[in-house]
This record gives sequence, C-alpha cells and structure tokens, in this order.
Amino acid sequence: LAVSGSTVYAGGSFSTIGGQYRGSIAALSASTGLATAWNPDAYGDVYTLAISGSTVYAGGSFLYIGGLDRYRIAALSASTGLATAWNPNASGSYVRNLAVSGSTVYAGGSFTTIGGQARNRIAALSASTGLATAWNPNANGTVTTLAVSGSTVYAGGSFTTIGGQPRNHLAALDATTGLATAWNPSASNNVYTLAISGSTVYVGGNFTSIGGQARNYLAALDVTTGLATAWNPNASNVVYTLAVSGSTVYAGGIFYSIGGQT
Repeated sequence: LAVSGSTVYAGGSFSTIGGQYRGSIAALSASTGLATAWNPDAYGDVYTLAISGSTVYAGGSFLYIGGLDRYRIAALSASTGLATAWNPNASGSYVRNLAVSGSTVYAGGSFTTIGGQARNRIAALSASTGLATAWNPNANGTVTTLAVSGSTVYAGGSFTTIGGQPRNHLAALDATTGLATAWNPSASNNVYTLAISGSTVYVGGNFTSIGGQARNYLAALDVTTGLATAWNPNASNVVYTLAVSGSTVYAGGIFYSIGGQT
C-alpha cells in the first residue's frame, strides 16, 4: 500500500477491488474504499509501490502495466495510470521493494540486470532516465526491503554479503558509495521489512536473534550502534510488514501472538 492525499494505492495479485475489476493494482478513495478510474491493469503481480510527486512507481513480477510492456518495474502517471517512458527493464523473477529519495529510485529484488547495467539484487536508478547510477552494493542474495534515512540506505533480505562486507540479512549502506557502514546487527535469518523512526530501526522477518540479543521475528535496533533495544514484542511467527505512526508500531505477518496478546 501507498498513500497520497485522499488516495490509497494498492498492489498485489487481486483481480477485483473497491467494487471494480483491477488487475493487481488500483487507486482507492480513502473515504469510501471505492476504486477510482485510475487503472494501469498489470499483467502479473505488483509487490511494491512508491509515490513521488505525480508519479507512482511500481515493482513486481509483471510484464505489462500502464498500457506498455514493462518488465518488473515501471513509472505510472498518477493522473492517467499510463506508463511513462521510464523503463529500467529488470531481469530475474521480480522487483520486491522500491524507495524514492530525491532524484533516485532505489530498487531491491532478485534481478541481476536493471537500468542497463549488471546489478545484483539492489540498484539505484535515475528518476529521470531510469538508468542505473554507479552505486552498486552487489548483494549475494535477494533484497526484500529498503528504507532510506538521510545519507544511509538500509537493506534487508536473504543476503550474507553486501556493500563489500559480510552482512547477515541486514545492512546500512552509504548512499554515495554503496559501501556497507560499520552498522551490523547480524540477523539470524531473513529480514522482510524495515521502518525507521527517529533513532530506531524497526525490523521484521524470520530471525530469532538480531542486534546481539534473542528477538523473535521483530526487533528495535539503535540506529547508531545496531544493538537491539529493550523493546521486545516477542512475535510467535514471521513478521512481513511494519509501519510506524507516532508512538505506535503496526505489524503484520503470520504470527498468532505478539506484544503479550493473542
């Protein structure tokens, strides 16, 4: 999901939503839940959305979206739903996550080429041209989630090396060089979702230890040290998505107990 003003954009594998036929992607009224006329009609699944100004970026396993052939990544007009000329053309099975920062679109997934260059599972793309920049952390496993904070790009996934360093499933990358910083929480298994709030990085996934502590599937890490804080909801199973609003962290996954409650 991605929200812009009074519109909620949704991606997935659905064929109807908000009372209308919509192929894997839709815009919904935030007040009524009804689908708007916006209809890029993807051929294939949409896994991730990011909004910047009048552009909706989409990533997934699709091969066609917004009226044009677009392989796994596309930029769509927020007014018409049509694909723009921006076309990084990712290889592999899918683009799993997108994050926009200024004039750069960061992409993570299973690809090995994107934006006209060899890029293993993570890349930075020009928001104007769609071409890959020189930034190249070169992950050895899938990058599932991305979050940008200032001059740092946080990446999570199934990798064990990224940015030129050993990093188990989670890393902080310099937004200029692509090199891994000293921050190294070393998750015991895959990281699926990240959310940053102030001096805390919230992490969800399939791990049972992270940041030097036992943490089941969900943890809060110090943004400076990478160590786990005392915050410990102790989820009973995998956490796939997180969102932070004020003093509340929302979590979704396949758990049946979390935060001391069913």
